Amino acid sequence: MNRKLDPEKTALIVVDMQNDFCHPDGFYARASSLIEPLGLKPALVTEGIDKIKPLLDQAREAGIFIVHTQIVRDAVPDNVGTLHNVVAQTFDAVSKLPGPPSLMPDSWGAETHVELKPNEGEYVVKKRSFSAFYGTDLEVALRRRNIRTVILAGTITYACVLHTAFDANIRDFDVIVSSDSSVSWDSDLQEPTLRIIDLILGQSMTTEDIIKII
Repeated sequence: MNRKLDPEKTALIVVDMQNDFCHPDGFYARASSLIEPLGLKPALVTEGIDKIKPLLDQAREAGIFIVHTQIVRDAVPDNVGTLHNVVAQTFDAVSKLPGPPSLMPDSWGAETHVELKPNEGEYVVKKRSFSAFYGTDLEVALRRRNIRTVILAGTITYACVLHTAFDANIRDFDVIVSSDSSVSWDSDLQEPTLRIIDLILGQSMTTEDIIKII
């Protein structure tokens, strides 16, 4: 990709960089012993904070529309065991962690990590599922600002980032996913996920290259 992006038609979507996902005291860090047997390492997401900051800073400087997503779950209606007869491995594993569930509305765990917290006027999308478009007003917010290109960064590359990329693509937005400021619990899934993006959804690019075209 050689052309420059038009800042007025571009949005940066920082996906789910919340305390429960990426803080050392967050829910998934506390659940490390339960999910590490699945090959998942929450510390990899914590390390992603410093990778995202330069991209967020540059997007702010360029006047790009900034979106922060936060996934929130209510204890009863959003309980995976209630919603599904077939429960995925990660959710089954963390269900054994004592104490309150993750990402409860208005909790510290659901807040964006302080290093990446939204500035005044930046858009915050609260969502119930992986995709930032499902059941939210994100598409309306982007259309009203004449956004054509979305840049995605955040967590987790193979889950919420990928779901959001799919939904952006089918809504005819151009999709760029940062290859190094989108982070995964399972490093073995990072490259295959980026391969999916490059093949059918848009383009993956390093933070450095994205900054160059902003």
